[in-house]
Amino acid sequence: MSDNATLVRALFTPRAVALIGASADPTKNSGRPQRFLKAHGYTGDVYPINPGRDEVQGVPAFKSVADVPGPVDHAFVMVPAKHVEDAIRDCGAKGVPVATIYSDGFAETGDEGRKMQERLVATARKAGVRLIGPNSMGVIHPASSLTLSVNAVLEMEGIKPGGLSLISQSGTILGTLLSRGAARGIGFARMIGVGNESDLGVGELVDLLVDDPETKAILLFIEAVRDGAVLAAASRRAFAAGKPVIAYKLGRSDAGRELALSHSGAIAGPAKAADAYFKAHAIARVEMLEGLLESPPLFLGHPPAKGKRVAVVTTTGGGAASVADRLGLLGATLVPAPDSVREALRAHGLEIGRGPLVDLTMAGTREGVYGAALEQLLAADEIDAVVAVVGSSGQFKPELAVAPIVEKAAGASKPVAAFIAPQADKSLALLQDAGIANFRTPEACADAVMAFLNRAAPRPLPEVDTYAKEKADALTSRAPSALLNEREASLVFEALGLPIAPAQVIMSPGEPIAVPFPVAVKVLARDIQHKTERGLVRLGIDTPEGVWDAAEQLLQAAPEAEGILVQSMAQGVMGEVIAGYRLDQEAGPIVLVGPGGVMAEVYDDAAVRTAPVDEDEAMKMIQEVKGLAPIRGFRGKPAGDLAALAKAVAALSNLAVLDTPVLEAEINPLMIRGEGQGVVAVDALLRLKPR
Repeated sequence: MSDNATLVRALFTPRAVALIGASADPTKNSGRPQRFLKAHGYTGDVYPINPGRDEVQGVPAFKSVADVPGPVDHAFVMVPAKHVEDAIRDCGAKGVPVATIYSDGFAETGDEGRKMQERLVATARKAGVRLIGPNSMGVIHPASSLTLSVNAVLEMEGIKPGGLSLISQSGTILGTLLSRGAARGIGFARMIGVGNESDLGVGELVDLLVDDPETKAILLFIEAVRDGAVLAAASRRAFAAGKPVIAYKLGRSDAGRELALSHSGAIAGPAKAADAYFKAHAIARVEMLEGLLESPPLFLGHPPAKGKRVAVVTTTGGGAASVADRLGLLGATLVPAPDSVREALRAHGLEIGRGPLVDLTMAGTREGVYGAALEQLLAADEIDAVVAVVGSSGQFKPELAVAPIVEKAAGASKPVAAFIAPQADKSLALLQDAGIANFRTPEACADAVMAFLNRAAPRPLPEVDTYAKEKADALTSRAPSALLNEREASLVFEALGLPIAPAQVIMSPGEPIAVPFPVAVKVLARDIQHKTERGLVRLGIDTPEGVWDAAEQLLQAAPEAEGILVQSMAQGVMGEVIAGYRLDQEAGPIVLVGPGGVMAEVYDDAAVRTAPVDEDEAMKMIQEVKGLAPIRGFRGKPAGDLAALAKAVAALSNLAVLDTPVLEAEINPLMIRGEGQGVVAVDALLRLKPR
């Protein structure tokens, strides 16, 4: 058996489990797992470990896992934090392949707890034990009645197996989704609370579930992405296997953006970075927790949408309008009834309007009408998804109301989302049993549909320009400081292929000027990033004497200066752009482009991607930014050199592949000339990860 197969069996279908720290009191947290395993019919061996007792809840107990007579596949650890390391050491001696640690008091408590967790992981690796947790709510596998958890939701009778697997960084959410799923008739394949992710993390678990025949879709509840590269690779594998990965992530607020030195760091906060990360790796992001339960049928069996075109078909105007309004706010395009639909309805004696809703009015409740409209909508090339809204008949005539939806949506090449306006449990159950996405609120319906429409195939990773990389690596490897000055930064950008304005450094007034006039004169100091804001830049100087006068003034104003940067001013400029790069703590390397200048951060208008990107993807970014409309040829005006801009953005994004990690970088402004005349960088910021 392969290592992965052994791990999967030990995690989810263990032949025997050890409950380390098991309590004789079945009402205590540490007594619950044993009671739950018995109540739900787990058929494997259960070994309570409690050095103070000979039996626990009527079952023989052992002082240590080492004393257990037979093999143990999975240990559930519930002892105080200070004893956990010894317990894991004992597991290693016994040959237990995996341990789930419920105990808290580790990295979540601060520095001391973090150090204790690091020691625990080192001990586990030496002992050959894989860890879930610490601070984990446990592992549940309904098909084998494995309930290694203290979660009180397991007081419920019976746990329905199903095709959804959940990985959650919150233990409470395991119970929340298990109970809400049960109320909807939704079952789970596997559920894992990862806790602190000291060892086995979200990414590695997703990778295991890709190969699990029971798992049809993988749901993630994420507070923070802790293993971005591993999760990215696993999600790409899941996409190839036809298993959607759907995430609900906390952290929409951008607290902490002020910690960045660059405008780019403030513009591309954690929310935008996370969105870019999910989209790059085909992870669908839902905005509402309900979406984790309700959206999977939209994805199962349906390829990514070609666009964001939605048809809303209804017999109830108000209920449908509430969904349509939300869809419009989220960026969907509402498609009126195509001619094929209108012709099909004429055959039933029905003429409909050309508004954004396919409103069948009460006539839609007549036999054959709703089904005819839905069939044509699903066949129309100009539609990517269909929302079917059902009114009061959904409550009182469930078979009649949802029968055409069940009939036409089954096996369709595009998804159908059904919103039942009244409280209609029977209709919802019929849809659920048929595998059709069904929703109780218009907001949840719209959110799930947009999550489907926003998901695309994983973005291909561009090839690396090895020659440019080697040149840039040579410069960053010998940088005198993690924070480069403007001249040092501009040379790195130039090595990557970015056009840089001609420049030279002088140390004192009177030195010969060798760059074309007119010039900008700037203080050169690695600790002064936004020189314009401090009045340390002089523009439009067109004589050597003017340069020397400006240099003298600036050196007096900034005695910490390393020199004076004299730089040719760009001519024929049509617009200014900010191009930035940041190593996000969760998403990894990201690149952005937006309107440049001193107001870049105020406008907060930028396109963000994971890095690196190729020129085609960079061009898509440029097309997204509202503030770049003028250089795109807005209202017939001359366009800027968009191809050169895309090439520059792609070149900047290659900071992601350098051997010395770059924390952040920025060109603001990047000057855009007319079409075919190129771009030129006239400012540069670059900060490396300290060695």
